[in-house]
Amino acid sequence: MSDYSLNIRNEEYPKGNLSSKNILIEYGDYECPYSRLGYRYIQKFLKEDTDLKFIFRHFPIKKKHPHAEMCAEAALCAGDQGKFWEMHDLMFADNQNLSRERLEEFAQELDLDRRKFHVDLESQSFLSWVQKDFRSGVKNGVDDTPTFFVNETKYEGDLDYNQLKEFISSQKLI
Repeated sequence: MSDYSLNIRNEEYPKGNLSSKNILIEYGDYECPYSRLGYRYIQKFLKEDTDLKFIFRHFPIKKKHPHAEMCAEAALCAGDQGKFWEMHDLMFADNQNLSRERLEEFAQELDLDRRKFHVDLESQSFLSWVQKDFRSGVKNGVDDTPTFFVNETKYEGDLDYNQLKEFISSQKLI
């Protein structure tokens, strides 16, 4: 499968109704305040809508957010230990203070194998995955975060809960 597909890749971490054919993809940046708002919306959508599968893809905008790429890698390092979504949630809960030290604290809080986490992060074991996500976003017209796709259709509206919810509903497969 191409790096640029909007289809879910085997290695990704889906959330929500895993058997749903309705797929919501977000391209986000852990340091972006707008991605944090998008994160809050997604949490509500997944509670309200039982027919939605969600995928988060990394789109670190390094010029604006110097730690974003490292944060994306940290989420994947945690995912390698079965705690992707837990790390994802912690970073968005405190996304104004994301530093290497804070990521190490999150790893401890999540009871990760801290040595493995540290080595994976230091060696950039998951950088190619982050870069694959980024290239996929660029190929699909992403230029800022958050950017959403529902069943391969890009959301072009404002970052507004009701507008996004309406868009999701309008794109769902029956």
